[in-house]
Amino acid sequence: MPDRDPFQALWTQQKKETFTMSLADIRSHSRRLQSRVRTRNFTEYAAAGLVIVLFGWVGFLIPDAVVKTGAFLIALGAVYVALALHRKARATNLQPDGGQPLIAFHRAELIRQREALATVPRWYLAPFVPGILIFMGGVSFAPDTGLPLLARLSQFGISLAIVSAVFAGVAWLNVRAVKQLDAEIAALDAAGASE
Repeated sequence: MPDRDPFQALWTQQKKETFTMSLADIRSHSRRLQSRVRTRNFTEYAAAGLVIVLFGWVGFLIPDAVVKTGAFLIALGAVYVALALHRKARATNLQPDGGQPLIAFHRAELIRQREALATVPRWYLAPFVPGILIFMGGVSFAPDTGLPLLARLSQFGISLAIVSAVFAGVAWLNVRAVKQLDAEIAALDAAGASE
């Protein structure tokens, strides 16, 4: 009886196919990445602008101090997120200079985007938490609603559950995007190793 499983022997003896990626492929992937980043960032900046205008307007319009404070904190959170997005994950207009190969440039860009997406809970979601909690608390527990305490607690709990689900969805989408970038980095590393 052999020491090893015959399927394991077959698996270990199979020929490895070499993975290659041409310079044109890498250039195409790099351009596509920068295009996707520009589109994503434009959408995020527009959404941040909408949040700033909407919650800034609510902050000026609503007389309740707690709701007003929450609205302004949400608007400030959107400003912070837009600035952090620009700092961490903006598209790069630069192409590699003569001293930097295209593969190294593209890999560095993939890693930069990956790191930005991997830390989304800290810089993208967390800045909204104080404002959202204060805003929801102000709306749910405003003295002039006339609702009993149980109804106010229910309203706050339902609002909190909805926001938590949205935040969890955003975090999950970014985890998926990080895995996709990891796969692209691994493919690029395989292409670089085979050259």
